[in-house]
Amino acid sequence: MPRTSVPRYHCMPRKGDLADGRVGSWDNDELVQVIAENEFAIVANEWDPFDLSKLKLSGRDLYHSNTNIQSSPALLFVSTLRDPADRLLSSYTFFSDYSEIQLKDPMNFGIWMKKNLGRVRNFKIGEKTAFRSNIARNNYMVWRCSGGNLGIDTGDESFFSTPSNVFPSSVTDKSVWKQPFETAIRALSQHDLLLPMDVMTNESGKKALKQVLGWSQFTATGRGIVGEKESGHVVTTGEVRNSNAKLFLEERESSAEFKALWERNWLDYILWYWARAVFFTRLNCAVVE
Repeated sequence: MPRTSVPRYHCMPRKGDLADGRVGSWDNDELVQVIAENEFAIVANEWDPFDLSKLKLSGRDLYHSNTNIQSSPALLFVSTLRDPADRLLSSYTFFSDYSEIQLKDPMNFGIWMKKNLGRVRNFKIGEKTAFRSNIARNNYMVWRCSGGNLGIDTGDESFFSTPSNVFPSSVTDKSVWKQPFETAIRALSQHDLLLPMDVMTNESGKKALKQVLGWSQFTATGRGIVGEKESGHVVTTGEVRNSNAKLFLEERESSAEFKALWERNWLDYILWYWARAVFFTRLNCAVVE
């Protein structure tokens, strides 16, 4: 697509002093207006939870696929999803203030999570304060796709008393997680494409992007881009790092910590495997009317 159709800052339009605009905090009328005035073909929401009312812009809601469309043309919704433990590790190695040596300490991984979770209470949608704190959440995908309605359980100081308690505990109260989890499933069910990040740059991912969006070119171009430019697996700052949480922790003789991290993200792992099943089913199975 033409460069003018893509917001310059990682597909996110500017608003005021926010380079990334916080599209997730805009109401539907503002979003439609900005897209129309700037002739944008794509906009991205990086930090805020998914506003469930946005589904109206595609003629849908949580329970129906054909309702009154609020905008014209109807918008398509695409979400990229990542292995929950790998997502946490990637956020840790990218955003933490630790040195390269300190990054290798699994205990610091857990401490980084806890420090960020301590700031979550200060987060407000669309504002700068603590906007990155949510990336340290367990079950981040459920929180985000439920409209930000999943609470957290930060546990207590015993997180770090033994190696098996490196990571913050996870919500287990059914009255807390059941409704947000169901909402996340319903919201993602109404998306046009759920794209697992581990297949995004391989042939399956490219095939899906072509089917849904009509994209046929995936080579990354531009200054400052690092990584596999031909496939499109790149980063725009820093370097491509190992984000395999299982290997990261097992190489440091911390397999118990990986098990703990996996179990603490149990809701996200259910959502993750479900989304992968949806992706491959939509890609490879014929539609039955």
